[in-house]
Amino acid sequence: MTFNNKKDPWKEIKRLEKENKRLEDENASLWFLLDEFEKSSILNEEHKEKINEALEKLKEVGMMMHPKTGEA
Repeated sequence: MTFNNKKDPWKEIKRLEKENKRLEDENASLWFLLDEFEKSSILNEEHKEKINEALEKLKEVGMMMHPKTGEA
């Protein structure tokens, strides 16, 4: 973007300050989203532990079930 000498410099400063504020807000929002994605990631250590615990419980339940016996 080039500065146009015909524009009022104070209006241009005001516009740029507004745009700067908008970009700062957007940046903050994106960092927040990034943090939320990181917290919800399945690669998160806390989630890995919960998933492994659930899998172990499923294995235990599977071992307690008796397979159907076929004809002798």
